[in-house]
Amino acid sequence: MNRVYRSELDGLRAIAVLSVIIYHANLAFKGIPLFSGGFLGVDIFFVLSGFLITGILIDKSPTLLQFYKSRVDRIYPALLLMLFLSCIFAYIYLIPSDLLNFREQLKGAVAFFSNYIFMYEDSYIADSSQYKILLHTWSLGVEWQYYLAFPFVIYGIKKFFSSQFEQILIILFAVSFFYCLYLMKINSTFAFYSTPARVWELFAGGIVFLISKHLKDSKFDNILSAFGLVIIAYCLIFFKDTDAHPGFVSLLAVFGTTLFILFTKENSFIYKIATLRISIFFGVISYSLYLYHQPILVFYRFSYGEIGNKVFVALFVLMILISYLSYRFFENPIRRSKNNKKYLILLFFVLFIIAFYKGAKYTNGYEFRQSQEVREALKHFDSPEYKRFSQETLGFTIDNKEVKTCMFRTPHTSCKIENIGKNLLIIGDSFVDVFSRSFANKESLNMNFIILGQCPLLQEGVWFGEVPECSDTNKLRWIEIEKMNPTNVLVGTNFNQFYRGKKPISQYIPTVTKEFKEKVSKEEVYKSFRKSIEKLISLGHNPIILLQPPSPIKDGKSYDVAKELKRQVASGVLSFKEEWDAVPTTNIDNEVR
Repeated sequence: MNRVYRSELDGLRAIAVLSVIIYHANLAFKGIPLFSGGFLGVDIFFVLSGFLITGILIDKSPTLLQFYKSRVDRIYPALLLMLFLSCIFAYIYLIPSDLLNFREQLKGAVAFFSNYIFMYEDSYIADSSQYKILLHTWSLGVEWQYYLAFPFVIYGIKKFFSSQFEQILIILFAVSFFYCLYLMKINSTFAFYSTPARVWELFAGGIVFLISKHLKDSKFDNILSAFGLVIIAYCLIFFKDTDAHPGFVSLLAVFGTTLFILFTKENSFIYKIATLRISIFFGVISYSLYLYHQPILVFYRFSYGEIGNKVFVALFVLMILISYLSYRFFENPIRRSKNNKKYLILLFFVLFIIAFYKGAKYTNGYEFRQSQEVREALKHFDSPEYKRFSQETLGFTIDNKEVKTCMFRTPHTSCKIENIGKNLLIIGDSFVDVFSRSFANKESLNMNFIILGQCPLLQEGVWFGEVPECSDTNKLRWIEIEKMNPTNVLVGTNFNQFYRGKKPISQYIPTVTKEFKEKVSKEEVYKSFRKSIEKLISLGHNPIILLQPPSPIKDGKSYDVAKELKRQVASGVLSFKEEWDAVPTTNIDNEVR
């Protein structure tokens, strides 16, 4: 099977881009997420890209200059236009701190290394990702880095190992895939964004191209094609972003995609579905649609709050309109133009983006756009409350880095406030640290703050989240506590994390390592917590347990009140009357008691 243009692949692109859009919009029907595995649409794109790029390099054998010029013509025009428009809307709608965050994303998007910028931030599935305007450009970073190296791989194989083409690509596929699995054990966010841990999906597309060159028709083709489509649908509908991915979750989506590419034949039932006019339309504008969907969703969230199903319909129509106009009147004409003056247009966009980037740096996010009163109010939202308590006297993290923030300090370099009055030890994680600044203003208390995010006071032998150092930190906590005279101890933590306990690992990177070998049951974690309270009492201390703070909800959904207040302040609202409901904490409070 060796067709020059395969229209059914546009149908596959349509499935991929629509699933990503629905996933990023957080759509749900009666509380059930739609396309909870929509993030795997990017994996489908990777396979398609590997398939097509391998075909270009093998069948057409362009020079390196011709190849890279074709990639610039394909990717840069629509991308630069989207970034240009995003800069304008960022200037209009974003407050200075958010615009500075956008500035960093902009740098990565222009130079195609967004994946390595987002790698060191919150995970792809974190709530904060809903407010990253250029989050989706991480995949363009992976693809462009692949483009830089892959021609050398292909041409090197053609020259020196032409008879082992498929075998070498299979070896490269395996090396990348097993590296991905290895990296998953250390940090799944690193595995998600890392090009070496993702390139196996593009190699899979290359292998499929090589197989398709000599694959003969079979009576099972239609069944295998349909099976591939079923696998893709299953992955997009039933997988969740909390499943361990990339890795075997992504492998299944990749496998379904390869079956579809290999076995979909002209005039088959699957082919006819994939080549419907509507499928071809979305496939043709899929790149523009992918580029514009995230900025449109995020700018709406910044300006008006959460996106409901009805609002999404209007936004989706807007996405289609902008994407079509971009494709019809800008992307496609520039790509097909033989006139090199087109690069002057692209140069203008690049220079504009650089100027915007520099301007944001020197004007602190163009803060002159807002009144002094609003700017002062917005300072309260610069960082989460639990990170705002700090002291000029430096402390140290467990890996000996100097810090001012109180939450990250080792117990023996903790923040202290010396007053004449009662003694109070505040100990736990960020759920108690949110009260630290309020306590710090109490002149009648002599206080010690021993706090580490995602690290409740327990006996050693358990950790949570991204804080593998928690077990070692608790060892140090008890050393300090045993030195103290009897005192009042305020113990606070996020009890919801008690079902996610992990057994200690011997080697870890503080605040980076997430993966683990063995879980610790919720019952064991509570038992450890109980022993900790009993030990405090046996040492003569007076423990005071802070129960679970309620989570705000609105219209039945969890709600980011801080983000909503920040949005209103940015528009000039400096007093609030709105109230939010909260999720009852009765069940978990009873567990604690």
